[in-house]
Amino acid sequence: MRRRIVWASLVIAGAVAALGAARAADELPAEKYVIKDDEPRLGTNIRRKAVIGFDVPINRRYGELTDAQKAIVKSRYEAMHPLDEPPFPANGLEPVFQAVRKLQSKLLAQGELTIFIDVDATGQASGASIIKSPDPQLAVAVAKVLMVTPYKPAVCRGQPCAMGYPFRMTFNVEY
Repeated sequence: MRRRIVWASLVIAGAVAALGAARAADELPAEKYVIKDDEPRLGTNIRRKAVIGFDVPINRRYGELTDAQKAIVKSRYEAMHPLDEPPFPANGLEPVFQAVRKLQSKLLAQGELTIFIDVDATGQASGASIIKSPDPQLAVAVAKVLMVTPYKPAVCRGQPCAMGYPFRMTFNVEY
């Protein structure tokens, strides 16, 4: 009889622990993706995180994102039908952010950058509007990178359509 009580207590404790772990997993912050420097700092073998804070994997194309990650990308748009899709860099975000990282390593700007790219129905950038910038030279250089980037075109009611692609980034310099 005593063994049954002990065993039942262990089963209940295991269930409570599993419930607590599931609840804790729900409360964990969303994973953030990063880009590391090419080379470690002098005196260490650890490469510093050069670009941080991505909500979606930067090494995946839009079609490779999970539904939850697609929802994050779509949340940046005001009113988008559930079947519609926004434009997205055709080769994922990594090539764009690697280019921006290299520019920033030379310019060392600090502050927010917001650029709005007009993407046509074929996935080509047709215009750029610099909304906010910490440095004019950085803004122009990043706009050029975004203008030559191929995009997956937006989808409106099942058809490719023109839509804007917002690009936002905050730059900080750590020494």
